[in-house]
Amino acid sequence: MSQDRLLGKVQAALDRFPPLHNLGVAVSGGPDSVALFGALLVLAPKRGLRLTVLHVNHALRPEADHEQKLVESLCLRWQTPCLVETLTPPRARKGIEAWAREQRYGFFQAARERYRLDAVAVAHTLDDQAETVLFRLLRGTARRGLAGIPPIRDGWIIRPLLHCSRQEVLAFLDTRQLPYAIDTSNVDRRYARNKIRHVLLPFLEHEFSPRIRRHLATLADALRLEEDWLETLATAARERVQEEQYAIALDRLKVEPIALQIRILRQWLEQTDQVRELGFRHLDDLHALSAGRSHGKVELPGKMAVRRTGNRLLLEPKRTRLVPYCYSLSPGQEILLPKAGWRIAMTTPAAWAGSPREARVADPWQAVFDATVLPDTLSVRNFRPGDRIRPLGLAGSKKVHDVFIDGKMPLDRRRLLPLIVIGPEVAWVPGCVRGEMAKVTAETRWTCRIMVNPLPEK
Repeated sequence: MSQDRLLGKVQAALDRFPPLHNLGVAVSGGPDSVALFGALLVLAPKRGLRLTVLHVNHALRPEADHEQKLVESLCLRWQTPCLVETLTPPRARKGIEAWAREQRYGFFQAARERYRLDAVAVAHTLDDQAETVLFRLLRGTARRGLAGIPPIRDGWIIRPLLHCSRQEVLAFLDTRQLPYAIDTSNVDRRYARNKIRHVLLPFLEHEFSPRIRRHLATLADALRLEEDWLETLATAARERVQEEQYAIALDRLKVEPIALQIRILRQWLEQTDQVRELGFRHLDDLHALSAGRSHGKVELPGKMAVRRTGNRLLLEPKRTRLVPYCYSLSPGQEILLPKAGWRIAMTTPAAWAGSPREARVADPWQAVFDATVLPDTLSVRNFRPGDRIRPLGLAGSKKVHDVFIDGKMPLDRRRLLPLIVIGPEVAWVPGCVRGEMAKVTAETRWTCRIMVNPLPEK
């Protein structure tokens, strides 16, 4: 019978998950989630499962309160703890589905942490899987998109119904006479997913294959296994070519297979939460830039861009209008830069009897200068393209931009960081590199110390 098949499939799914004892169950009141709840109740005693129902009232439809009461009545009937979160929707309805999803999973995560749940079970079915694969195929996607909905995500969201059809769900509910609610928005054909569910999939079943849903779900399963393997290869390769969070070494990247290069670049960008919604075009443009087929930079969705410089790809903020600043600094003076967030203080000259080695203080936000060779005033200003410094103890000069990269200076700090400048030359990049200018030598008798500290956050 269909209900026995559903129970067997849920049992098999639970066997594949890590051991579970305290399990949250997301129950909206719809048929899928009620069937999931009912099946887990049947299986819980033998598996030693303690269930806690999680319900979110999004307050977006008139039926929301009725659905909440239905879920609460089921929990009362089956003596299961029930946690309810009632939301206040934003006035703007643009992006409301994304808002609802974010709020829903945020509640699940909070409940998991507070009540020490091993996982939270959600009720995606085989039909949801088929619709997702088809939706992404029509929209345009790569292999990762066709891998569909994973049975487990983030280590704590599990989907025990993912191999159960909606027909099996309804048979289970009918046999056990379980009540459920119908979400009327699921039949609104203005939404692409509803068109796929009510128009396209039935057409494909009738005209091409009655098993199209299972074929699409099987495709997702196969591609997911391959995708996991490929992502593992890409992660290992990325560790070989990524110099630091914001830089890729192109000489190492180009020896990797082309298909892996694109995955490496995608993984690199997805490490930061400032890059989202990458598309084919962005990755194609980025690969062309890395291969030298294009020049300049690639603008990404959001506030970031990738620029090629020499044999590197650099991830950096898109250029915005920068208000330059430049102040004079004299011995005994303190400067506050509220907009940049820094305090700079310079001591009056003090007698020095130490060695040059002792002048190299351990704190990278302090530097000691030979007072006798300093001009009456120094300059304190932010970075300018082309700035260079002669690092202390090294031959030649170096771009300050490269100093930032080597020192792993956060991107949002680089353009506001105060540099200590003597004449046309950068003498000190606080937090990174002290320069040769006005360095302490064996002949030094008087010194000044400069301290750079962040202003306290308001």
